[in-house]
Amino acid sequence: MSNCWYCKIQKGKRYCSPLDNILCPICCAKNRIKNINCAKDCRYLEGVAIQAARDEDKRFTNLIRDVPHGQYSDIFKDEDVAIVAFEIESFIRGYYMSGKYKITDKMVYDCYKNIYKIKIENNKIDKDEMTDLIDKVLLYYDNNSKKWLSILDKDRIGQIFLRLMHSVRQMSGGEMGEFGYLNFLKNNLSNSNLDGQIIIEDKYNRKSTKSF
Repeated sequence: MSNCWYCKIQKGKRYCSPLDNILCPICCAKNRIKNINCAKDCRYLEGVAIQAARDEDKRFTNLIRDVPHGQYSDIFKDEDVAIVAFEIESFIRGYYMSGKYKITDKMVYDCYKNIYKIKIENNKIDKDEMTDLIDKVLLYYDNNSKKWLSILDKDRIGQIFLRLMHSVRQMSGGEMGEFGYLNFLKNNLSNSNLDGQIIIEDKYNRKSTKSF
């Protein structure tokens, strides 16, 4: 077995297609992505991708935690914030209710997250992360940003998307299933007869009301 192309000392055990050579596990770990334009389907990137996803999830957990969402401090108590949030959620509801698209709470959560990354942090996302939902919400954002920015600054708009991500987390999974948040939008956003209550629908399509 040949020695590692990088260090020339350790035995090469991993074939690297971009280098068309063999690397030892240590040099592979030290140089992948950073110094090597790795192929996306490289099996040695699986652990890296998982860790990167965990790191990003932790980062957004911290960002979401810093947005006021308590009973007395919720940013939705700000009328301008509530208006923009309502418009965004109404758009998501319309997309879902059209019946043309198959979406889940997870897809909506990822959409909110990627809109935050693109529009608030000015980051780019990989093409394979893009979905029709993200494309549509980006267009909706662009069409409404001038109006929103006339009443709120960019950071505040970013907080709205983080606050909506918190809502998805709270309403999805467990008994609520993969559509808990979407069902909340479906049942409540256009309902003017709730009189201080909200409709909760679980994954078995059982509905109940709750005061708020």
